[in-house]
Amino acid sequence: MTKLLGLFSHLTVILGFMFIVFLVLDQFNPMMNFIDNGISRWLLAALCVSGIAQSILHWKEKW
Repeated sequence: MTKLLGLFSHLTVILGFMFIVFLVLDQFNPMMNFIDNGISRWLLAALCVSGIAQSILHWKEKW
């Protein structure tokens, strides 16, 4: 259980930093279209799932 929690914690941090970088790059060069493409949508979905899974695992660990 703790390995799975560690995996989701690392995944959430990595994907969160990726989207911060994407947002900054998109502000400097909107023509590159970092935010509004298919890969970013899948990565955003992975970030959401990872955050939800991490929250559930933390909640289960407390009980």
